[in-house]
Formats: sequence, structure tokens, C-alpha cells
Amino acid sequence: MDRRSFLVLATAAIAAGQPLAAHADALIGRSLTQREFFAALPAPQPGDWSRVIMGSGVRYDKQMGFGLEKSAAGDLHFVETQIGEAGGIACNPNTLKKTYLRERHFGSLVTEMSVAAIVARSGSMLTRWADVDGGQSQAAHDAKMRLLDVAYLYDERKMKIRSVAPRSLRLGGAIHETTHVVGDFPPGERLERLEIWHTTAVPFGVARYRATVRELDPFDFTLRTYGRAFKTALAIPLAQLRAMTPAGITVAS
Repeated sequence: MDRRSFLVLATAAIAAGQPLAAHADALIGRSLTQREFFAALPAPQPGDWSRVIMGSGVRYDKQMGFGLEKSAAGDLHFVETQIGEAGGIACNPNTLKKTYLRERHFGSLVTEMSVAAIVARSGSMLTRWADVDGGQSQAAHDAKMRLLDVAYLYDERKMKIRSVAPRSLRLGGAIHETTHVVGDFPPGERLERLEIWHTTAVPFGVARYRATVRELDPFDFTLRTYGRAFKTALAIPLAQLRAMTPAGITVAS
């Protein structure tokens, strides 16, 4: 099965509400990249939000909200994040960061999305950087947004699908029926094995993502909770923020 055939098969199955496990015989043994696999899963939509526990060794909470902002140049897609202690009651509001994207859509968990501008709020301090259209320079490490935070997970090598099977997974207080997909990478690089628990009920279509990594603790991404009515905690439009931060930083009133 080539890449296109896989995408057609997987996308049709998901659209019809069928689990990928129903097509296990057609998927097992096939080779494809993470990006090709995730292209068949639903991307987040404006208004989606999720809170996850993630990390390798030391784990932390991360809240992600996906939104649109109206501007003279058209709709601006942004991802707003906050982080906090793993399993904590709330993420730290002083870690709020709003990343505007150049793309007119949201990518998957393994998409390196191009950054248009970054704004952060800590207490009463507002900071803006990596805003090329706002007259700033953009460092290489600010040019791409990675929702999984670590670069080694964005591996472009093909993985071989080893197993596809139905699995029950507890998320919060509810049991979700998922499809557990396992893929192995060829030896030599840091990423060795990928496991994904897929369900269309949640943002990204991913309830859990686990990567086995050479010489490091496994990286785990587990959904805690999610919703469909995200509202930004930083409602000041980018155009106004540019006027407020000519030097890149200001104290909000």
C-alpha cells in the first residue's frame, strides 16, 4: 500500500466512524512517516482545547487552545498555551503564550507550524517577539512551533506498522474505545518506537502518544481533558499589541 492509498483508506474509515482496527490487515506491515499517518487523523478546529500531561522523565501539564483572530489581513490562526505541574489543579497563568501561525489552518501534533508572531503575558507584563511583519527579527528556534516541545520527536523517517488493535483507555473519569497503533523505526536514530491511541472523539484524534527513545526515558503524551469552546485569555488583537509594544515589551494597564 502506498502513501496515497493509506490516506484514502484511513480517512474514509474515520469519516465513516469506523475504527482503524477494522482495517488492521491492510495496515500492518506498511511503512509510512508520522506526518503521513497523522494526515489521516482529524486536525484541531478553532475552538478546540485540550489539557495533557506530557514529557520524558519529568512530566508537566500543558493546556492548548486553538483560535481565530479577525484582522485586516484575514483570519489569524493562533495556538495559546499554558503549562503547570503535572496533575495540578490549574496551569500557571504566568506561563501564557500565544503563538500566531503563518498557516491558515492548524497542523497535527507532529506538524512543525510556521510562526508569524509570539506574544506572552506574565503578571502585568506583555512581551512580543519573532514578529517579522511587526518589524522584529526571528531567531531560528522561534520560526517553528512544535506542540510536543522536543525536536527529536519530529522524525521524518518511515516507521513500519507492527500492530493495530482496539483498546479501552481511561481518560479522566470516562472510558474511551480507541485504536492502538504501534510502529517501529529503523535503528540508528533517537526515536525507536511510536504508539498512538486513536479516537475521533478528541482533538487531534489522539488520546495518548508514547514514544520509545534511545538512551532517554519514554516520552508520553496523555490527554487529561478537552473541550470545544475555547476562549483566549489574551483578547488584545495582534495589531493593538504591536502598538502597545513598540520595543517588544510593556506593562499592561
